[in-house]
Amino acid sequence: MKQGKQMARTAVFMVIAVLASKLLGMLRDVLVAGAYGTTGAAVAYETASRLPILLFDLVIGGVVAASFIPVFNEILVKEGKDAAFAYANRYINLLFVLTAGISLVGVLFSSPLVSLLAPDLTAETHTLAVLLNRIMFPMMLFMALAYALVGLLQSLGEFNLPALMSLASNGIMVLYLLVFNGRFGIVGLAVAMLVGWAVQACMQMPRAYQLGYRWRPTPLTLTPAIRRSLGMALPILVSTWMQPVCNLINTRFASGIAEGRAITAIGYANRLYIIIVGVFSFVATNLLFPYLSRATASGENEEAERLTGLSLKLLGMLILPIAFGAAVLAEPIIGIIFERGAFTAADTTLTADALRCFAIGMPFMAFNEVYTKLLFSRQQPKPAMVTAAAAMTVNFVLVWLLSPRFGVGGIAAASALAMAVNALLNHLWIRHSGTRLLSGRDWADLARMLAAAAGMGVLVRLLWTALPVDRLPAVLLAVAAGIVCYAVLLLLLGESSLRTMLARIFGRKSRNP
Repeated sequence: MKQGKQMARTAVFMVIAVLASKLLGMLRDVLVAGAYGTTGAAVAYETASRLPILLFDLVIGGVVAASFIPVFNEILVKEGKDAAFAYANRYINLLFVLTAGISLVGVLFSSPLVSLLAPDLTAETHTLAVLLNRIMFPMMLFMALAYALVGLLQSLGEFNLPALMSLASNGIMVLYLLVFNGRFGIVGLAVAMLVGWAVQACMQMPRAYQLGYRWRPTPLTLTPAIRRSLGMALPILVSTWMQPVCNLINTRFASGIAEGRAITAIGYANRLYIIIVGVFSFVATNLLFPYLSRATASGENEEAERLTGLSLKLLGMLILPIAFGAAVLAEPIIGIIFERGAFTAADTTLTADALRCFAIGMPFMAFNEVYTKLLFSRQQPKPAMVTAAAAMTVNFVLVWLLSPRFGVGGIAAASALAMAVNALLNHLWIRHSGTRLLSGRDWADLARMLAAAAGMGVLVRLLWTALPVDRLPAVLLAVAAGIVCYAVLLLLLGESSLRTMLARIFGRKSRNP
């Protein structure tokens, strides 16, 4: 009971911290859009910033936490803190050597990498993208250290500080855009991004020290624990390639649409999509993963399955109405957030087309995060690798088929459908292994949530088009009415989770067992 209350308090803090970070990140994007719109400088920055992030995600990004946390927790449970910290030292030192080598290659071969990612850029935009890319590539060192420390802290029960790190880096970039952008321009923005990642890594070190961790130089020997992590590396990498590979495919096809403006439209829409889903799925999966790893290491498989099923159901209740709302209000939302300065009404229409189609994939992205974390906690990444590879193939085929006819909407729809395929395949694999995460009643509740969210979406769209007020108040009124409508429909349809929560809030016994 005490652990449950602590998890609930931690989850609330993480939601607040992540939401604040996402809102600050949105403000950062608003300021970038207002200053640069979809101009050549914006396209160069968008392309250049994606390269180190994409390469990090493709080469080691998913491995840092996903292979570290299960092995660290297993050693922690079976051998104690000293052995776990010794493993952490070797792991972090190995990451440093690897990311230093990748950063050097990225700086030296920046021009061909930019050409590979966005082959249809003008010569001037290409030159600027190469310069910005060389500034930002070393941030891979700090990204690796930041994620490794996140895994260490979360495994030791510290979730609050990792939830705050993005808030600090986004704050640095917002400060730059408000105060220094007029003087140093887009080049200074690239430097601010590099500094932001350095801060994310450094701010976690004092807390790790307080918890007993001491960094020490160690030889790069392949201990059994490191070999186990490396053995998981390739399957984990492939299984976490879904987002970065889709972004790579999308950017390449978008570079030939609307004179390259589609790159920024896809970028803004995708980040908003990640913000919307990430607030809840980030909290659920990052809080869940260490507990699942520890439960698996201790042989408590039933508890791990219970926590996973509960996370899926709660995410469904939260994400489904958000997805419908984002789809029906895509254009006014983009207009309110971005349409100012160099970001025109035409840019709003282009970006809204992408967000509307990305919304299809929101619930599937959230569910897939939970499925993969369950597989990783069991140190079984190969099924996730196979399903991700299948989904990436689907994404490429659909983008190739849809983008010539439907433009940015076709690109976004392809990514959303590929994410749905990934989630479905992971669910089927887990179910085939004998793990039943959701009961028949849970599935019925999810169906009721879907029906309630669809009904809410119809009401929200009707209100938005009918209200004789300005765009912002119309959206706020439509959203408020939508929230009430969704809750009422859930109650009328007999969905059990909301009834249980309301009963607990008002101190009544729930009729549900």
